[in-house]
Amino acid sequence: MDWKEYFSNASGMGFLATANAGGEVNIAIYSKPRVRSDGMFVFGMTDRLTHANLQENPKAVYAFAENRGFGGYRLYLTKAKEETSGPLLDEIRRMTDQCVHPGAGKLVTFLVHFKLDKHLPMICETCTGDHKKHLCELAGGKKFDLITELAKMPDFICNNCGRMARESENLCNPMPIEEIR
Repeated sequence: MDWKEYFSNASGMGFLATANAGGEVNIAIYSKPRVRSDGMFVFGMTDRLTHANLQENPKAVYAFAENRGFGGYRLYLTKAKEETSGPLLDEIRRMTDQCVHPGAGKLVTFLVHFKLDKHLPMICETCTGDHKKHLCELAGGKKFDLITELAKMPDFICNNCGRMARESENLCNPMPIEEIR
């Protein structure tokens, strides 16, 4: 998966969940991450509960829900390092000033880098097979011409999202359409 391309094109809302050493969970709204060329995910962060939890427990989950349908991903992350200065942090502060309100960027005091441990689709817990071939994944990559071809004369419907395809291998949780007639 090309995460840099995905987050450049996807629109939706993100949430970062963390827990302290005692297991008390926090979740906060977060913008899309910056994805470095080495695959690291980077977030600007304020000096609040999310950052405090990461000092005790480096594990986090970033959930990104796409605006359309049930698309999106759950990214299981481990904190690798953090910075308190640099050009990327300055850029995130400027964007925060524009998107939130003038002056909000000064609250962003950390640039936190994460390693991706694993990723799962947002809702496809019963996903089988190669997810890269599934219509939900193809839709996230905006491969609509391929989706149109794979969905012609469908024989299967996905129990997770309702998409239909000619072959069961193109759905996360396929069921023959004839079973619902």
